[in-house]
Order: sequence, then structure tokens, then C-alpha cells
Amino acid sequence: MFVYKLNNQRFESSKSKITGQELLTIANLSPTEDYELLYKINEKGFTPIQLDEEVDLKSPGIEGFRAKPYKGLFIKVDEKQFEVQDCFMTPNEIMRAAGINTDHSYLNEIRHNDIEVTYQDDVEHKVAITRKSCFVSYAVDPVECVIVNARDKVWNKNEIYFEDIVKLQYGTISNDPNVIYTVTYKRGVPSKPEGSMVRGEVIYVKNKMIFNVTQTNRS
Repeated sequence: MFVYKLNNQRFESSKSKITGQELLTIANLSPTEDYELLYKINEKGFTPIQLDEEVDLKSPGIEGFRAKPYKGLFIKVDEKQFEVQDCFMTPNEIMRAAGINTDHSYLNEIRHNDIEVTYQDDVEHKVAITRKSCFVSYAVDPVECVIVNARDKVWNKNEIYFEDIVKLQYGTISNDPNVIYTVTYKRGVPSKPEGSMVRGEVIYVKNKMIFNVTQTNRS
């Protein structure tokens, strides 16, 4: 197999000599006539490739290919049309283009014969964008609990404060300046899947989001 990159995405071809049209087809960019195809040779910049022009993937110096629509593409999200300029977009980028809150929603792609492909757990997947691209958004599961120090804690709000997490673990929060709390989290919302929190901070919550809390005494 011969490996090449198009718009920084990795693709494979079973043959070394391949036409511009085949390069676009393998990348699921169709109709191929809608896209301008370029390839980069070392530091000489990009050179256009015609659809019927053949390229040898074994040739030295070929660093990768770039495709861009000749004009803006119109995609459908929740039955509404939106114009985009990129050939590959993540689900989050698509939702942002449609004005959808990525922390409260996830995206499915509607393919041939109304088959739905979900990107609920793959928000960084690069989706090939064509003029037939159609998507639908869904609300994420309602928040019922969070996991604090490996134990389920009832929580049904979309947001949570640093102090809330400490209280879920210890029942109360000390005002003693010598008592220090540390809060970290993972499996969070797409905009902040993991990280740490400080006093007074509030973040969005995902169902069964994981928190770890520690309490130390400063000597």
C-alpha cells in the first residue's frame, strides 16, 4: 500500500500511480469536479493537479496534497443549510458553524439510505465535507450523576462549582486557610475534557464525569 496525506489526513492507495480524481475519490470528496487539487513539492510551494493527471506516489519530494472547494460548500444540519469552506471538518467544527453548543449536543451524519453514523464519542474525527453532506444534532444525555473519588454522586445540574465537588466528597468545605483542596477531572465536555479547578470556578458537566478531590493540611 502507498500512503499519502490530503489536507493532513492519511489515506492509502493500492497503486503508486494515481490520478487526481482517484486521490479525491479515496478521500470521499465528491463530486471531484467541485474541488481544486494541489500538491506540494519540497519548498517550491503547491502545484495544481488536473483530475485526469497522473501522479506517482513513489516520486521523491512529494510531501502531501491539498484539496479545497472551488466555491463554498452548502451542508445541511438539522434541515438547515450552512455554507462552509473546508473539505474536512470535525463534528465540533460543523456544530459551531451551525451555531450549536458543542458541550450540550453531539452530531450524527446521515448517509445513503438514511444510515446514521454517530460522532458522539469521536468529536475529533475529520469528516469529509461534500455538497451532499447532511447532519443532525442531538442533546447529550441528561446529567444524573458524577463520579467523585470513584463513587457515584447524585448530580442533575448542567454546571458544577469547585465547592460543590468538595462538598460531595467531604460533606462541607473548610474555611481554614491551612486546608487545601485539589480538584481534577476527566471525561468532561468536549471543550474541556480534562483539567483542574480552583476555588470559585464553575464548569459544564457531562453525565458520569469523573472528579478526583484531595484535602491536605498546610503545616
